[in-house]
Amino acid sequence: MARNLRYGITAVVTAGVLAAAAVSATSLAGGHPARAGAGSAHLAASTCSGPAGAAYVADAGWDGFSAINTANCAIIQTYNVGDTAVPNDPGDYNYSSTDEAVALHGSTLYFANAGNSTVAVIDTATLDPSNYNPDEKLINVGLFPEDLAVSPDGSQVWVAETGPQTSASAPSGVSVISTATDAVTDRLPLSGAPSQITFAPSGQRAYVATSEGVWIFDTGTARPVGEIRGLGDPRGIAVSPDGRTVYVTGTESDLVYVISAATDRVTGTIKVGDMPWQDAVSPDGKTVYVANPDSDTVSVIDAASDAVTSTITVPGDPETLGFTPDGSQLWVGQGAAAKVTVLDAATGTTASAINLGGDVAQSADGYEPTGIALTATSTPGS
Repeated sequence: MARNLRYGITAVVTAGVLAAAAVSATSLAGGHPARAGAGSAHLAASTCSGPAGAAYVADAGWDGFSAINTANCAIIQTYNVGDTAVPNDPGDYNYSSTDEAVALHGSTLYFANAGNSTVAVIDTATLDPSNYNPDEKLINVGLFPEDLAVSPDGSQVWVAETGPQTSASAPSGVSVISTATDAVTDRLPLSGAPSQITFAPSGQRAYVATSEGVWIFDTGTARPVGEIRGLGDPRGIAVSPDGRTVYVTGTESDLVYVISAATDRVTGTIKVGDMPWQDAVSPDGKTVYVANPDSDTVSVIDAASDAVTSTITVPGDPETLGFTPDGSQLWVGQGAAAKVTVLDAATGTTASAINLGGDVAQSADGYEPTGIALTATSTPGS
């Protein structure tokens, strides 16, 4: 897929840029990327207000995530995940990775670390803003995990492992982790570079997007029960809150495919922007949002009519979406801009824009947001 290739290149270039610009663009205290200070954020609006809680945003260019106070858009800290110390320099760290993801269940954060093929398990209640290296448990999984999802009951984490994508026979698949033991209980080989995983609200099914189509798994047996092909190189998968409808983005066709969960058949298509990437359904199930990075837009779809009702301009490759739990705000990650735009879901207007690099003038390298998880529970230090 063209966009995956672009990010594979970006990860390599980013690592080189960070190394070359270490003196001018990063703080060398502990090797941590430069930040103007905990809580700093460059905002497009003079004020930012939102529901109480926290957002955790995966920063793809280096192995880490930003913890943000959703009430005021302040970046609390950017945490490092999974990197080992550079030999003979215990105060420095390696920062290199590619597309990464975050998922939450309660206070537990799961981080798909493509840089070292692990999943990190972190208790967000113990995060310390003064220490950007949080306590974590690393679980070894398959090659290049780029997405993960936690089952609604919190018992399982499913991990999409894209593999190196060097050939059609490159190893890729899905790992199933038991959260009771933090151990991989199943490994499901799956071709087509799995890229995104979503659960049905009941937790009985898992949907996995690959370049060949969408696979449907029974989560009780971890075995496939169906496959839907002809979806235009699918990427994003979103399921309605009632579990009846599945929305899949076709990156090659510029369509959203509407699928009946009862029959696993396409019931309609919706034309959206260029290379639709991720999609999200509002908590009330009435609206579907689609991030279109190649047209710098977000499409707004009425779920009752399956029609686009408006198109919101969001520059800088919008591709990652996440709702605040109360549904009042949609957070949009902008890959090229290394920012997050916060949209008022009721009006479609911009409530704020957050520069993930803090107030550093040249902050895009290393902070491309590839995953967003939001909670109503505030992060420590906010």
